[in-house]
Amino acid sequence: MMGDHYIEQRGIYLLSHSIGLPLVQSQSDADAAYWQTWRQADSNIWPQWLAGIDDFRGQLGALLHASVANICPQTNISSAVGKVIFSLPATQSKNVILLSQDDFPSVGYALQQSQHIGYELRYLPSDADLLDLATWEKYLSDDVGLCLITHVQSNTGRRLPIAEITELACNKGIVSLVDVAQSVGIVPIDVTKWRADFVVGSCVKWLSGGPGAGFLWVDSAMIERCEPRDVGWFSHESPFEFDINQFRYAKDALRFWGGTPSVYPFLVAANSLQFIHHQGVERAQAHNVALSRYLLEHIDPAHLVAPRAHQKRGGTLILHFGDRHSAVSEYLAHNHVQFDGRAKGIRLSPHLCNSTAQIGEVIDLINTALGTP
Repeated sequence: MMGDHYIEQRGIYLLSHSIGLPLVQSQSDADAAYWQTWRQADSNIWPQWLAGIDDFRGQLGALLHASVANICPQTNISSAVGKVIFSLPATQSKNVILLSQDDFPSVGYALQQSQHIGYELRYLPSDADLLDLATWEKYLSDDVGLCLITHVQSNTGRRLPIAEITELACNKGIVSLVDVAQSVGIVPIDVTKWRADFVVGSCVKWLSGGPGAGFLWVDSAMIERCEPRDVGWFSHESPFEFDINQFRYAKDALRFWGGTPSVYPFLVAANSLQFIHHQGVERAQAHNVALSRYLLEHIDPAHLVAPRAHQKRGGTLILHFGDRHSAVSEYLAHNHVQFDGRAKGIRLSPHLCNSTAQIGEVIDLINTALGTP
């Protein structure tokens, strides 16, 4: 069974949109690459550790159809966004950053810091139809210098047409920053088919890689344009040169890296990336769609907040049960269904760790709480 690859968890785990269930193999493989390698090292351990991070970059590149040279490890998405903002060439005529009221707050907090260097934030309203390209045509005005585009929104489940939006932004001379936190690992991504300038993401959700292993993808042309301010010795073209008077940016995306990196999170994530890539994101998505369809066929469709068509949503079902919402939520939690809730409803995310039988149990619990035969 596919679930045997994951650590044993009490109840039914449907939180892959938040913290993906870790793989059994990840700890032992990461321990071998970190602790055992350290114990056995005759001298400098850095070459072995950096080889592990190179493996992470390689596995991620395979998943995104991206060159390793365009990928830089990051602690988290917020940090990556900050590095992007403060690396862009200054401009006075295009000083607006466009984002949505429905984007993840932490990214918004990072973008707000741009106001210290002369940017202005402008928000697409929550009722804007972000799946409609005409909405973006309207809001991507001449004074917009950068736009944040969230591939799959965490609180609505909507999946945006990234290829079309980034094409539009590029044609208008607007830098695009795409957040794939809620899509990578459950929605197939090929960055070569987008015209994005930056892509940020994390391995903590659908990739089951745990916290601490974020990433930044940078378009080759943008690497040449950007001079990050938040730098360290691993942003250097030759990190082990150790000449305090000579800083030269790394030629590739690693110029965005910074100081001494955490190593262990990337060793853990490299294992999970390899697993997801081996299983295939397409397979993970098909499994998610099948389980989601099964659930939706057995409850009132009026409860679904996220788009019903799977092509227009990510992997998360967002459900609201009206005046019975609290009762349903409490009943699911009491029966050890692991999920979370936001303003628009509860979030359930079937993944490779879940089975049809588990979703059947969830259906029975929901209908029992609703008093539905």
